[in-house]
Amino acid sequence: MIIIKLDDLIWQNKTTAEEISKQTGLGSSTISKLRNSKNLNISLNTINKLCKYFNCKVSDLLEYMPD
Repeated sequence: MIIIKLDDLIWQNKTTAEEISKQTGLGSSTISKLRNSKNLNISLNTINKLCKYFNCKVSDLLEYMPD
């Protein structure tokens, strides 16, 4: 199972979903789905934009947990 750690990054960076949307061009619905782990098909473009915004590695955003 892949865990999306977007909420952790938002909290650590003291930002908001609205600010992320404005700065990255990602839709608020996309960010909401990621925060709720309901988006099973995350594009590399989305991952790239979030990593660029947070200046982080993919492993800071996503984590693999064996079932």
